[in-house]
Amino acid sequence: MTQNDAFALKNSGLNAFLFAEVGTEQNGSTLTILSTLARLGKDPWAQAAEWARMPSAKTVDSLTQSISQMPLCEGGLKDARATAGRLVLLLPAQVGMTRQVANQAVPGTKMPEWLPMAIFGIILGLTVAAGTFAVTPPTPAPVAQTMNQGQ
Repeated sequence: MTQNDAFALKNSGLNAFLFAEVGTEQNGSTLTILSTLARLGKDPWAQAAEWARMPSAKTVDSLTQSISQMPLCEGGLKDARATAGRLVLLLPAQVGMTRQVANQAVPGTKMPEWLPMAIFGIILGLTVAAGTFAVTPPTPAPVAQTMNQGQ
């Protein structure tokens, strides 16, 4: 089964959204979207990817409903819709864009374009050098000539 980049934690453009704070729970702990979705029995990356494909208004409604089911402080529950509206802005514009977003967020993750050609050039140079040294050795002189020279 092939996985979309959206499901790769390290490379996910959804991380900013999933790890964003929803509010403070009644016990004083900070609640994130990731923990909210996990508590609701949903795959956080799959749900976030689905929301990224949906129109913003529908996403805000769905996220508001999810937030409302959490044990947040009273103020957090009252502001669930405003919180959802703020958090939806963290979703990438398109799920297909998550790889580009991830590459921008984590510099140095993309292989330089010149690297494959450099590796090819090095291998070619080593092959030519090895071929130069692998030339057949000179054939030895016949034994008769060697004996005549020795007399």
